[in-house]
Amino acid sequence: MSFDGIFTHTMVAELRAQLITGRITKIQQPFAQELYLTIRALNHNYGLLLSANPNYARIQITQHKLPSPPKPSNFVMTLRKHLAGAFIKDIIQVKNDRIVILKLQNRDELGDVQILNLYVEIMNRHSNIVLVRERDQKIIDAIKHISSNQDRYRELLPQVIYKLPPQQNLQNPFDAFLRERFVKANISILLQQDPEQTKALISNNFMGIGKDSLQEIVERLVTADSNADAILKNFNHLFQQLGQPQPTLYTKKQQQMFTPIAYQSLDKQNFKPHQFTSLSLMLDEFYLDRARKDRIRQQADNILQIIKRNLKRARTKIKRLKKDLQKTQSADQARLCGELLTTFMNQVPRGAKWVELNNYYDNNQPLKIALKPELSPSQNAQRYFKTYQKLKNSIKHLQEQLKIAAAEVDYLEGILAQMDYAQVQDLIDIQTELQQQGYLKQSRTSKKRAPKVHHGDVFIASDGTHIHVGKNNLQNDYLTTKFADKRYTWLHIKNMPGSHVIIASLQPSMTVLKEAAQLAAFYSKAGQNNTQAKVAVDYTLIKHVHKPNGAKPGFVIYTDQQTLYVVPKNQLQPQ
Repeated sequence: MSFDGIFTHTMVAELRAQLITGRITKIQQPFAQELYLTIRALNHNYGLLLSANPNYARIQITQHKLPSPPKPSNFVMTLRKHLAGAFIKDIIQVKNDRIVILKLQNRDELGDVQILNLYVEIMNRHSNIVLVRERDQKIIDAIKHISSNQDRYRELLPQVIYKLPPQQNLQNPFDAFLRERFVKANISILLQQDPEQTKALISNNFMGIGKDSLQEIVERLVTADSNADAILKNFNHLFQQLGQPQPTLYTKKQQQMFTPIAYQSLDKQNFKPHQFTSLSLMLDEFYLDRARKDRIRQQADNILQIIKRNLKRARTKIKRLKKDLQKTQSADQARLCGELLTTFMNQVPRGAKWVELNNYYDNNQPLKIALKPELSPSQNAQRYFKTYQKLKNSIKHLQEQLKIAAAEVDYLEGILAQMDYAQVQDLIDIQTELQQQGYLKQSRTSKKRAPKVHHGDVFIASDGTHIHVGKNNLQNDYLTTKFADKRYTWLHIKNMPGSHVIIASLQPSMTVLKEAAQLAAFYSKAGQNNTQAKVAVDYTLIKHVHKPNGAKPGFVIYTDQQTLYVVPKNQLQPQ
């Protein structure tokens, strides 16, 4: 489901119950198009997320801790100036549109009370967050500046008078009187029980109804008894239920949809429902992986480009080296030509372009040998011997370079795999690693201070044992070479890039081993590509795991391993 006007209505009711009279204590902008407000209300700290992301625009209370950039943006500095310590007087929705207004009370520089409106416009690619002074309706700042060149209808720039987005001349479906008038005015069409006609009628009369909500309304009206009272009763009952939301997340294969109440239309389509205690908790679950990948993409575009560019270069180098190595197969032929020219020197005419000599290695079969006319027979023989020696010497060098290039490809592919399951905070470690390996330039400040490595994620096994998972190479190195006891068990997916997993127990049970193996498979290239087929996971004691001198981060060799075959899963709770 989209974040439509109906869902916005229920979310505003939830936020009002928790945040009214609350005080803004902290303002952060963790990502370019998202704002995070810490609000102290009813002796509790709430994290209010306001997102103008074109794909995930929304407003909600989130349980997730979001990173704060070391240098605040100009927008955040403006908000801190005007909103630090402000109280939330009200949270309202503009009709049934996807626009939420946070009415905030604070004091200006002179100590006078002022009312500021923070508009959260949830409109896909037109989403925005705008701070407006109520007394004159002038914009103080917006998270996205929109000029008249971009939008002829309205500008969203500081000191410009704020204007709401174009409003549709439609009715608010939450008004019971308007619903009753609608049914009476259109009862002849509604009684025909035609889904398409009913759908068109509702969408042409009421605002803020998304595709899935529209389908649900039609489902309830069309299946009603064929009389006006039953249709109106079903219509009213739906909006009465919305007054007491039952947040439901529906799942069907790879498809997920969220709704403020149970939707009969989705139940009939065999979606599996999962209910939550609040709308915000449901959105945390729904957007967890989607928003993470989008944030990773935003934050990691530069890193991904560098990895892919170097990966392409290494693969091209391998192709070239293999071609050069193929040329060395003619080394033995060059040596043979040199030997025959030396043996039958008296049969080689001066100034000839080629000569045919008997090959005594092949039953004296004649062998045609190309010559350089300007060289003597002896010099031609020496030329072949030099070619042979050069090709012979290059074999070892080419094989070494192939090995280095192949290791670089494996290393870069491993980092690409880590990007699939990395959290935003893990990017810092990946960036540090790439700087250390020379793929990224180091800033002056990063050269001076030692990099602080995050210690990966910790999961709690079914018996309470802690299982540590490295999410990138620096975390893998830390867990395996510094953190783990030599008697702990170490796991890694077999013959594939993946995380180092440590079971912090001297004698883990087979159940814990399988749970850790599932994590090792999930946080690997296999886990991101396929979560159905079983994969091989090796495990051994830490004392049998060694990091060769000079090896790249995350690379180890191990012995005395055993193998488990498991389906990649992440069903354990993080610490």
